[in-house]
Amino acid sequence: MRLALIALATLATVLQPAVARQLRHHLHRQVAPRNEQRAEVSKPPVGPLFAVVSIADQHVSFYDANGLWAQSTVSTGVSGYPTPTGVFTILEKERWHRSNIYSGAPMPFMQRLTWTGVALHEGMVTGHPASHGCIRLPGDFARRLFGVTNAGQRVIVSAEDVFPVNVAHAHLPKPELRAPPPVMDEAANASHGGKSAEPVALGVSAAQAKELGAQAPVNPLEFAKALKAAAETRASAAIQSKKTASVLLGSKSQEAREAERELAVSEEGARKAKVEVEEAASTAAKAQEAEAIQKAAERQSAAAARLSVAQDKLRTATAAAATAEENVRALQRAILDADAGMLSAADQAKEAARRLEPVSIFISRKLGRLYVRQATQHLFDYPITIRDPERPLGTHLFIATKPGHDGASLKWVSLTPPAAVEVKVVHHSRRRANRARIEENGPPAPPFPETASGALDRIEIPKEAERRISELLWTGATLIVSDVGMSGEGRFPMDFMVLTRTRVRDPD
Repeated sequence: MRLALIALATLATVLQPAVARQLRHHLHRQVAPRNEQRAEVSKPPVGPLFAVVSIADQHVSFYDANGLWAQSTVSTGVSGYPTPTGVFTILEKERWHRSNIYSGAPMPFMQRLTWTGVALHEGMVTGHPASHGCIRLPGDFARRLFGVTNAGQRVIVSAEDVFPVNVAHAHLPKPELRAPPPVMDEAANASHGGKSAEPVALGVSAAQAKELGAQAPVNPLEFAKALKAAAETRASAAIQSKKTASVLLGSKSQEAREAERELAVSEEGARKAKVEVEEAASTAAKAQEAEAIQKAAERQSAAAARLSVAQDKLRTATAAAATAEENVRALQRAILDADAGMLSAADQAKEAARRLEPVSIFISRKLGRLYVRQATQHLFDYPITIRDPERPLGTHLFIATKPGHDGASLKWVSLTPPAAVEVKVVHHSRRRANRARIEENGPPAPPFPETASGALDRIEIPKEAERRISELLWTGATLIVSDVGMSGEGRFPMDFMVLTRTRVRDPD
């Protein structure tokens, strides 16, 4: 079997590129499952999921709120095409993807880490560096993993393995619990005939709200959910209001047209009656005989009576036309207000959707600033104070994994990847899996500039920044502290990324 595979691989090198790629992909799928380790991805993760790729050990470890969740052997980049090390996020996922760089090479179950071609994906896994920079995963592991990860989850690629450590520190940001936004109870609103009613808290009846007097505070995630529900309720009310106003506008427009026609008839009647009065007056003025004078007076009196009636009809028709026109204008304004309400609700829903995503915080010693993003959107930044600013902090990732026992605080873990080191590919005997390791005879790896807690000790965050962060902070939130500025390709939306620039090389 092994000789057959070798023969097929040799044949693939002389075939046309497209055929060769298909054959290589088939071979990858045949070989990859042999290299799986602890692929325990059948159990759902608890809380936020994050990963550590160790180049030295050629494996990836996924952690959730309870600790190690799953682990697998990988193959990272070879010399000349090293896998970059640092702190990344999953930028996008694609079930079937082909490389835009390497002649359309298949990258099934692709989870992108950079916009320049580095990703986690299914491929041939040998237990030693073998890729052009990507992180290859065994087939079954890649397929199952694809179903549970989300864009925005953190991945550390490190020269050596890094393990999460529980950390509690006064300088870690804290969430703020707030009363949920009030929402108009639709049933109560309907019972008031569309008139305004007292706002009722989401999930609380009007009687309960009245009895409680105040709403119980909720964490930022529940607040975002309430904000979204409030926006959806407002949007629904605005849509219903527009539908009602549109139906009424049709009937009121018809009434306005009929009132206009009646007004025109009344104006014509008044005009004719006025002419009759004028003619009767002229006839009376010309009459000489008593009998003619009497008849002219009678005609004049009758014409005056008809004019009075016509003028009354004209006044009534004029008022009716004005009322009908005002009704039409009021309904047109109601439709415009409903449109504005839908736009406002859409903006609120968009903000609420953003608030549902974990918040990301980045502190750069180089830039002397703190930056905050959510769902890849820049929210705000502030200058910060760092004690002994000339002394390195190192790079540290802090992740809020679960709520505290009180339900109002967060539990954090920290991960500190090593400073930039050189990794050398070492080939062992054929009976032993190949792996990469830190070069023992090379220069020693520099010590960590600072511990995670030591780095936090030296950082002072402005109170206003703390307040704004606390309104958004819940599980899944991440804080990166680093000596360098943020990395990344600015043409595309992305979360914070920090490169540590570890170099991989072949043996001499």
